[in-house]
Amino acid sequence: MMVCEAPDKSDRLGLITISGYKAGINCYVVFPNGTAPYQVSIRWLIDNWQLWVWPNGDVNEVEIHQPLNAFEIE
Repeated sequence: MMVCEAPDKSDRLGLITISGYKAGINCYVVFPNGTAPYQVSIRWLIDNWQLWVWPNGDVNEVEIHQPLNAFEIE
C-alpha cells in the first residue's frame, strides 16, 4: 500500500495498492475528514490501522517507508 491523494479531490489522503494484479487501479481506502488536508502521520496510521486499513492485520508487522525518490521506483 502507498499513501495517495484521494480520487474524489477532497484534499484527503488514502491508500492505494501498489503490487499485485490490481495495483494502482482502485483507492483502497480514503482516510476520514479528521485528518489534516494532505497530511497523515505515522502515529495516526499506527493508532488507526485496524479501524481504517486492515482489521485482521497486525500493525507490528507493518513497515513504514519514507517518501520514495523517483530514482528508487522500479
